[in-house]
Amino acid sequence: MATQGRETARTNRPPVDSYYSTLGDDNLFRNAGPMPEGASEFSRPGARLPTTQQPQVKQKTPQELGDEYFQKAVNFHEQGDLVSATGYFKRAADKHNPLGMLFYGLSLRHGWGCQPNENLAFVFLQKAGEQVVPHVKDMDPAVAGMAREELAMAIYELGQSYRHGWGVSRNKKTAAYYFEVSAELGDADSQADLAACYEKGDGVKRDMKKAAHYYRLAHKQGIEMFGTSWIFKKKYESD
Repeated sequence: MATQGRETARTNRPPVDSYYSTLGDDNLFRNAGPMPEGASEFSRPGARLPTTQQPQVKQKTPQELGDEYFQKAVNFHEQGDLVSATGYFKRAADKHNPLGMLFYGLSLRHGWGCQPNENLAFVFLQKAGEQVVPHVKDMDPAVAGMAREELAMAIYELGQSYRHGWGVSRNKKTAAYYFEVSAELGDADSQADLAACYEKGDGVKRDMKKAAHYYRLAHKQGIEMFGTSWIFKKKYESD
């Protein structure tokens, strides 16, 4: 009888595979009693671990990178680190940032933190001029953190390129155009040179009133000019 009882118990025992399959049953875990201190629901055998999604990092656009590089260049420039400034001006220029191209060209022209390269300087100044100059009048006085007078100086340099043939064929008309843009931004040298253009008819139609106007603007900013006392005569007053 004892043997028969053992046989009956053995036949009523669940198969091994069926027993272990219950380990993944959530009901088994609920009835398993309290978990040890420091353990969690995910510590149980067969528990499903939560899936976590990694936050997606938004890629910056070329325009955003160009603006960022330009601002870094400005910061280095203000600290007197011209090598780093020029490096970031170039990076901004490579992202087609207009001001980056403008000031990288200026750096190449004057050798600020790099070897001077007159021809390459003009390439960048010209590209910048095509994009910046038509919108200068609509810009904030401190464009992207760069002082207005520095922008005016850079545009003046572009005019000088055409006046003297630095990296480009001479063109008095184009030179006068850039002088006027820079003069309207308040650059005293541009005002004086534009006045001379109007006085002599270089690249523009000769206009003595306009010449006197720009000479007076330059004079107010401390530009000394010989033989220009006539600009204060009443007949040349237009402003």
